Amino acid sequence: MKKILFVNGSYNEIPLIKAAKKLGYFVITSGNDPHGEGHKYSDKYCPCDYSNKEAILEVAKKEQVDAVCSCGNDFGAISSSYIAEKMNLPGHDTLKNAKIFHEKDEFKKMVEELNLPSPKTYSFTDLDKALEHIKKCEFPQIIKPVDLGGGKGISISRNVDEGVDGVINAFKASKVKHVVIEDYIEGEQMAYICFIKDEKVVWSYLTNDYSYLNPFMVWFDARVSKSTSNKLIPVIRDDVNKMSKFCHVADGFLTIQLMVKNGKPYYLETMRRCLGNYHYYVISKDIGVDMYEWFVANECGLDTSKYINALVDKDIMSGFMGIYADHNGTIDKVIIDEEFQKLCFDKLMLNEKDYVVDDYLHDKLGMVFFTFNNDEEREYFINKRMSLFKVEYKK
Repeated sequence: MKKILFVNGSYNEIPLIKAAKKLGYFVITSGNDPHGEGHKYSDKYCPCDYSNKEAILEVAKKEQVDAVCSCGNDFGAISSSYIAEKMNLPGHDTLKNAKIFHEKDEFKKMVEELNLPSPKTYSFTDLDKALEHIKKCEFPQIIKPVDLGGGKGISISRNVDEGVDGVINAFKASKVKHVVIEDYIEGEQMAYICFIKDEKVVWSYLTNDYSYLNPFMVWFDARVSKSTSNKLIPVIRDDVNKMSKFCHVADGFLTIQLMVKNGKPYYLETMRRCLGNYHYYVISKDIGVDMYEWFVANECGLDTSKYINALVDKDIMSGFMGIYADHNGTIDKVIIDEEFQKLCFDKLMLNEKDYVVDDYLHDKLGMVFFTFNNDEEREYFINKRMSLFKVEYKK
């Protein structure tokens, strides 16, 4: 039986692990959290910090794996490409390309060279130079560590004092002590998800992203309306094709986060790893194909034509909503809007009654998955999204 290594084993990797087993692989999971929910579904767990490329490579060599699969983390994607490059395994970009598509500063260098629309960005590895720069900026500015996701270490500054604090905090958060400072564009946040074959986009999908109390984490996501899709997808697809040919990318998925202002897309950052929040689960409902199996098959180097040929557009708009507390405390219960519940086809509760929230900006209680059947339904619930759930606390 062929072996596949998943560099992590959190709950986000569970559907990937199940897909690999369906494809007939012996599944090995790694990561430095032995309590990760994904390990329960694997055949073997080998503890290792997947951000350490050399260490996780040794795990792959020792286990003599035939394939490696990235996780829902940028470090994991880079390490997976490193393993594939060193062991001549299929389904992954070169390490150079993995860094371009998962490190914010490298991505910005590429879009600037291709003259694609993106906020003006400056990169710093020296704290003093970054502080000197922020004091000369026009505001607002957004400050990001190049190596972290999930909104960690990111801040928006609207004056010099906020900018100085943001730079210091970003350097503290960054493992590699590397941050970018860029013009902040006010607009409509979206995510473009596509599959690339032979350096050309063969399928794509566009969503709206919304945040809750934490402005740097996607909390509510739904497929865009048909009219928005028809306007924007051709433009974004052409730009992604330019990126693909410029880098000579491997076949596989690519997601690009963007801000739309006055009908024009501005590219913020990108990734080729699997998305978190069970995002592929809801997209699968709209396209008639199991995206997790498609993703794993591609990273194993298998023929993906059967997935591409099976694609259908069901003309529905599915999405997810994360459930978060609005302050710290002990949870009593979570109440979902009754009208909205009728559109929900599944839910995943991670933490419920008696759970103690001590970091409400990041501590996810659960998720619900839903489908909008028409544009009117979509607009109605998106407009009232802030009242679709209520968390009650024990006194």
